[in-house]
Amino acid sequence: MIRRATVLGALLSLAAGCCDSSFGEPDDGAQPPPRTETIAALRALYAGETFPVTGDITVEGTVTSSDRARNFYRSLCIEDGNAAIEVMAGIDQLHNDYPAGCRVTLRLEGLAVGESRGVLQAGRLPDPGSGYATDYIGSKPALDAALIRHGETLRELEPARLRIAELTPDRCGTLVRIDRLIYRPEDLSGSTWSGYKRFADDEGAEIYTYVRTYARFADEEVPAGQVSLTGILQRDETGGGRYILKLRDETDCRTL
Repeated sequence: MIRRATVLGALLSLAAGCCDSSFGEPDDGAQPPPRTETIAALRALYAGETFPVTGDITVEGTVTSSDRARNFYRSLCIEDGNAAIEVMAGIDQLHNDYPAGCRVTLRLEGLAVGESRGVLQAGRLPDPGSGYATDYIGSKPALDAALIRHGETLRELEPARLRIAELTPDRCGTLVRIDRLIYRPEDLSGSTWSGYKRFADDEGAEIYTYVRTYARFADEEVPAGQVSLTGILQRDETGGGRYILKLRDETDCRTL
């Protein structure tokens, strides 16, 4: 943790404008350009505690989630190179301005970086005593300043096709597809999507899905046969480290 914190401090210092004389110094007083890092590099530097970003650091990625079906609430996930970060936007109807497949740049200066359910997050620094890793950005002008969309072109999303045994914590926040799963109900509370639902593969490994009560498809029935599931990968530390797929909408479950 000490090593990561030291490297993080060096990164923030560089981003804040420190300049090695071997690269020359601007002679007109102009501010140096933002320092672009990969999401994977930012995640590797996270030392386990929420921290404010004071340097002009940006990351880029493709939007992989959607709040259209209301299972994602006022947040969106961006992914690049098998790493992802969730932007705690704090406004509704994000899919209108940032649809799945669009490319964006996230400017982190003035935000805080934390982690929840294994997923790296960017948002406001939470209030003292808050139980949340980050707080919502909360306004459209502030979000527009932090999250910049690159044009109208939408990329085709290709989730990583993995087995449950191949899942790792570093993949949390990314879009994942797992095939040949069977629903294994844990109780008699019903077989709709609402809440957590357990699925198992042919090796006996288990994964859960999560659907909010307010999601558009929460009351639909979970298919009884073999299915393919796609969703944003999460990890529940309080649940023994179990992995969770947070579905975006009903089409993230396909019968086989």
